[in-house]
Amino acid sequence: MGKGEVNLPEHLKEKLATLPDCPGVYMFKDSEGKVIYVGKASSLRNRVRSYFTPSSSRSYWHSRLIGHIFDLEYLTTCSEKEALILEGNLIKFYRPRFNIRFKDDKRYPFLKVPIEEPFPPLIVVRTPKDDGALYFGPFTSGKALKETIELIKKVFGVRTMTLIGDRRVSGCPWRDASKRMPRACIEYHIMRCSGPCIGAISEDEYRKLVKDVCSFLDGRHTQVIEELRKQMMEAAERLEFEKAARLRDQIFAVESIIERQSVVIGVSEDVDAYGYAEKGGLACIQMLMVRSGRLIGSQSFIVCSQDARSPADLISVFLKQHYSSPITIPQTIVLPMRIEDQEVIAEWLSDKRCGKVTIVFPVKGKLKELLEIAQQNAQQSLNAEIERSEREEQIINQALKSLMHYLGMERLPRRIECFDISNIHGQVAVASMVVFQDGRPEKKSYRRFTIKTLEGIPNDYAMMKEVLRRRFLRLINGDEKFAQPPDLLLVDGGRGQLNCALQVLDELGISNISVAALAKEHELIYVPSQGVPIALPYNDPALLLLQRIRDEAHSFAIRHHRMRRGKLAFRSILDGVPGIGEKRKQRLLMRFGSLEALKKASVEELASVPGMTVKVAKRLFEFLRGLEVEQPRSLSEYKP
Repeated sequence: MGKGEVNLPEHLKEKLATLPDCPGVYMFKDSEGKVIYVGKASSLRNRVRSYFTPSSSRSYWHSRLIGHIFDLEYLTTCSEKEALILEGNLIKFYRPRFNIRFKDDKRYPFLKVPIEEPFPPLIVVRTPKDDGALYFGPFTSGKALKETIELIKKVFGVRTMTLIGDRRVSGCPWRDASKRMPRACIEYHIMRCSGPCIGAISEDEYRKLVKDVCSFLDGRHTQVIEELRKQMMEAAERLEFEKAARLRDQIFAVESIIERQSVVIGVSEDVDAYGYAEKGGLACIQMLMVRSGRLIGSQSFIVCSQDARSPADLISVFLKQHYSSPITIPQTIVLPMRIEDQEVIAEWLSDKRCGKVTIVFPVKGKLKELLEIAQQNAQQSLNAEIERSEREEQIINQALKSLMHYLGMERLPRRIECFDISNIHGQVAVASMVVFQDGRPEKKSYRRFTIKTLEGIPNDYAMMKEVLRRRFLRLINGDEKFAQPPDLLLVDGGRGQLNCALQVLDELGISNISVAALAKEHELIYVPSQGVPIALPYNDPALLLLQRIRDEAHSFAIRHHRMRRGKLAFRSILDGVPGIGEKRKQRLLMRFGSLEALKKASVEELASVPGMTVKVAKRLFEFLRGLEVEQPRSLSEYKP
């Protein structure tokens, strides 16, 4: 086999030989049948075969991908634009390991305005949907998001809330806009809400506020000021001087924002300009947002540059991911280099915007000056990220070395596992296992345990023994999910919990794992080799790392405990409703998630659950409305 040649299975060679010469989407699979990469092509035959053509200039990413390909599937489309849309949908569905994900499994928040509602709130969400609402974002900085929301509440008085999944979990308590609230919340009294829940503002006036908010979030500050000034003059003519004064203050607040923003001279249209910088295996894409001639925002996105075939490919993937969300699309997009599917992306964005979108690579003029600013910001953001990573790495290394010294370990505690128990007097008892690898959380290795042998018996020591025994028996039995042993076993508690861990390890014949316990009250560290606990300074990096790991295990256990407790409460209360069996309970729980959400559901929403009928939905609705929930003395009453 010559240099650069690829040894392919026969079935894959046959598929490559019969590929059609038309647009479409291709999916590479590994030996287990899992989709590892999704791509699109104007010609499936040429693009897919190019991956397997011998070449001495393959990138690191290309070589890794080729080594894992075992099979191939493809779907043909009528046009390259259709292939682009299908590619994005398949990437979201399969989440292939070799496709770039800029968000690194972290969903940045958006601001949602559901304009179809009578009194639309401003909602913080993490998953935009094509539901007719307006979305603004993403906000990569939580501080910037919080400041924006506080400013909007102060200037416009629009009600706000936060959405997790499909449930509104915090913010404005007014859920049913068809019914008035008996009294306003504190936000109204401190002038942070216009009070639509008590009728303090009409629906038409409130919609004007929402319209101004959308213009403000879209960067059209001049338009907002003109509208506010018009409303102020009209209020003054009607002798409504208090209202006019509030509008004047709103104008001053918006003008103060404009004064802090730079003016991009000569660029009158809406523009998103992208800079690119690469260094040390990392790449930064910097986005500058220009609206109505003003630079209103800047966001940076960091990604591993080795995850892409080329910088142009990286930028192409970013554009497709970023604009796949229902966000505002500008008239012009400025790029630092030409990309392969530039025309197709422009056509796709034009369809989404319902207006022409131009993607340019400027070589002179004002757009070139804007691009240079974006390039400078990209380099600065990348340098700052590299410096931050280096500082964090130094702190973690120092903490691990100190920990090895304090605990008398023979090797660096690169893998630390921490266990915690959560229960209420022995009821709904659960445990958590969190894993930190090289000082950082490895969330894919987190595990939850449900206590099986001690339900109803408040014995934390026995519960800890059960969980540790189950974990390390799986290690001994070769369970892949528990195959890697920890360098340090950390338990939440004191000398008692430490002895439990030591007894389990001794019972199973495991002797090469260090053990420690961290007691919360005085943050004392218990180790087997010392009769007196270790007290470290409150700011010692080793102690801070142990506290972080212990708190993560505690939080993870509590979340699991609350989830199980809520499900049991949900199921036990539904036992009293005729016609609600086990399957309907499961479907109601999947749809609404909690008893509180179920109580707020209408008959139509209940009837829309698969398996529910209108008759049973009405019966459940009446039952929930007349339900007077008494607090049980024991969680055992929740058992189904």
